[in-house]
Amino acid sequence: MLHRAIERVLEAQAVWADPLGKLFVAIFAALYKPVPIIKDLLNGVWLGHPLHPAITDVPIGAYVVALVLDLSGQRAAATAAIGVGIVFMLLAALAGYADYIDLEGKTQRFGTVHSSLMLVALVLYLVSFLMRLGAVPSSAEVWLSAVGFLIVISSAYIGGELVYNLGTQVDRHAWRGGGTKWTALDVSDVPADKPVKAKAGAQTLVVVRRGSDLNALHDVCAHQGCSLSEGKIVDDTIECGCHGSRYRLRDGLVVRGPAVFDQPHYEVREAEGKIEVRRTDTR
Repeated sequence: MLHRAIERVLEAQAVWADPLGKLFVAIFAALYKPVPIIKDLLNGVWLGHPLHPAITDVPIGAYVVALVLDLSGQRAAATAAIGVGIVFMLLAALAGYADYIDLEGKTQRFGTVHSSLMLVALVLYLVSFLMRLGAVPSSAEVWLSAVGFLIVISSAYIGGELVYNLGTQVDRHAWRGGGTKWTALDVSDVPADKPVKAKAGAQTLVVVRRGSDLNALHDVCAHQGCSLSEGKIVDDTIECGCHGSRYRLRDGLVVRGPAVFDQPHYEVREAEGKIEVRRTDTR
């Protein structure tokens, strides 16, 4: 019941979050997309895991420590903890916006609310930190950080909503099993250098012929579930037509984000006029 009430509140923010989201996307897309290597770094392609959530625990932990230190009267130590939190909050924001610019609709709206709250909290912590550099303690510096902490926790809840309820930056194939049996495709003709959608039992694949070789990956992009068969071939990879993720045809390795998870790969053989496949990476 509480979750539904909170979701209604978040949906009601569309009046300001949607136009602000378009502005944020325009700004950060202009910064990130001209340099794919930077975006891939911030997405976490090299890590095989989204980078943003791997960083966010640090500022939240630092702010918890700062709150405890403030309550125990250790001002200098609390100031140092807040300083650490601010640095890692900025790093988390850089990584978060790399993911954010590929969101759409409801996920973008919730992402806008999430990031806006974090920016407000960051300003409060920055003001509190600067006040703490002075010689005379003030109750205002403590209250600013306390309010900032409440906003951070609220925003973190929305971040969890984006992942656990809306499926942002999760592997679309995390629960997809893989068998060792050969399964016939429902197509027998695959033209060269053109993605072809095919069914292998219950699985939908994209099949590509490169010279004499046949390559097959699962058709559902690991990033946000688009169809790879609607993408295009780029060198030895297939590029998703939605957000530009690229997977190596010979093994499904992700070589360009925003996807950070590899694509399920299938071994292919031709026998007796049929094309058969079987999963190679059973996970």
